[in-house]
Amino acid sequence: MKHLNLVLIALALSVILMFILIVGPGTEEPLSDKGKPQAVKTDSANINAETEEPVEEEQPLEYGFNLKYSKYLIEAPYTYTVNGEQRCFQFDLMRQKINEAEQTIKKYRLTYIDNYKNRNGMAPKYQGEEIDRFGNERSAAAPAYENINNLEELIYIVDGTLVEILEEDADYTLIKVVGNDTEYSVPSQYIASDDCLEELKKVIIVDRTNQNIATFEKEDGAWNITSYSKATTGKEGKYHQLTPLGFYYAIEKKPKFYYVKDGTDLIEGYAPYAVRFTAGAYTHGVATAYKYAEDGTKIDPGIKEFSSSIGTVPLSHKCVRNYTSHAKFIYDWYEHGKTIVIVIE
Repeated sequence: MKHLNLVLIALALSVILMFILIVGPGTEEPLSDKGKPQAVKTDSANINAETEEPVEEEQPLEYGFNLKYSKYLIEAPYTYTVNGEQRCFQFDLMRQKINEAEQTIKKYRLTYIDNYKNRNGMAPKYQGEEIDRFGNERSAAAPAYENINNLEELIYIVDGTLVEILEEDADYTLIKVVGNDTEYSVPSQYIASDDCLEELKKVIIVDRTNQNIATFEKEDGAWNITSYSKATTGKEGKYHQLTPLGFYYAIEKKPKFYYVKDGTDLIEGYAPYAVRFTAGAYTHGVATAYKYAEDGTKIDPGIKEFSSSIGTVPLSHKCVRNYTSHAKFIYDWYEHGKTIVIVIE
């Protein structure tokens, strides 16, 4: 009986040992990990969504349409083809450029460089040359100095350029060119300080890349497109110049702008409904060349509306050619002291 009890005890111990071996000690935390925070599986995409603010795309500035000239319209989306090349009206960019000028006029008086036909004096030469280091020409320009103590180093700022007046005295006026943050001192006789922009109400914008033009007007606090059309700008050449990029004051208008035959002083013809904005550059209508009778009498064949070259490639001497009806619209619509010209690409 005693032996039987020992056998039963041994059997019971074997069963307990077997149970421990099968289940194992994994049902409890290891002592070394007790008290540590438990890892939590996370979704990194969700974390980024919660911690990063969404990036907002810059929205185009607002503008509307209140067309006051409607010939030769190109409908939305305002794209077209010229000689197999895709063109468009860059209205968003145009509106952005208007905003640049508008932000400036809130801070400073805006006026322009005045040296048409060098009437306020020929600027000094740049290191003995007629062109500065940026390729700007001396004629019909003002000298501008970053450092008034170094008059040998200068640039030329062309007639008509829109500038901010920062400070002024009898000798020099401290200015910034609209669209450029560099400050320059310019001899005061070249600054039209008595013809500052009264308000920014009307803007003529010329696009060199797409060879087109648009006009904007501020009405009831909002900018509206009042016209848009194809146009032709200046080309490079012996007697030609590119229509210069930048911001300009719309200085004056003339019913006819007379032009001379290349390389001479002979008046060859005229362009109607002209608005001058820099040196000898105008927006105008289709040019008319005079004819001559056998006895030498000059004959005016009259104003023409259309030219097949309008809106194709740069062709003019520097001016911006328009269909004559559009040039007349600009001529009539223009207001002195309230209108600027912007040339983009």
